[in-house]
Amino acid sequence: MKVSLRSVVGLLLLMLAVSVQAHRYHFGLTEISINERTQSVEIVHRFFVADIERALQVGADKNLKDDEVGLKKYVDTHFWIKGAEGERLPLKWVGIESDVRNVWVYQELPLSALPEGMLRLRQSMLLEIEQDQVNTVNVTLEGKTTSHTLREGAAERLIQIR
Repeated sequence: MKVSLRSVVGLLLLMLAVSVQAHRYHFGLTEISINERTQSVEIVHRFFVADIERALQVGADKNLKDDEVGLKKYVDTHFWIKGAEGERLPLKWVGIESDVRNVWVYQELPLSALPEGMLRLRQSMLLEIEQDQVNTVNVTLEGKTTSHTLREGAAERLIQIR
């Protein structure tokens, strides 16, 4: 069977177009909820692996792929919660999980560290590398969930607590 150069080039261009189409949107999800059993506030971030790898490579002198220390530093820089007095609350790094498509980052905060009133939350992960990045933060307190959409220029929210 004879294959023409034109057919090979056409097939390669088609494959490239399909791979570009496979990841056209940039979305991150952060879930914040209280676990009464462990007396902690649980925080779970979910992002596409390719986006996180790109973010780590953009801000690094070396390839930080699979480097949990680099990812922790990135998350600590771009995600924080502050109390009413403007102090950053002590988020504990729990760990990460990933599959071929997604990476999950787990953090927690002792429930006793959660103040009454308002919190200031910042979630700016990936906003520096993707203009169309949208980060949704779902906060579940006392069985009620509120959703917050964060984008470039609007990466912080005030959230009413207890």
